[in-house]
Amino acid sequence: MTEKPVWTQQTSKHFILQRGDRKVSLHYEDAGFQSFWAVYDGDRLVDRVPEFMQARGVALQATGARA
Repeated sequence: MTEKPVWTQQTSKHFILQRGDRKVSLHYEDAGFQSFWAVYDGDRLVDRVPEFMQARGVALQATGARA
């Protein structure tokens, strides 16, 4: 059986996704019109995307869950 992904909001600009023993972080990086959500698997940058829902999908894929 697959573990269910669990989302935790640390702040309004920082979320954690945990699925089993995998943990992925989403951080909003404010840079004016070039702002983005950065998705990290530990210390490794997975991707940077402009929208939260895109970042959510990237995080789910990084943990092996279906987006």
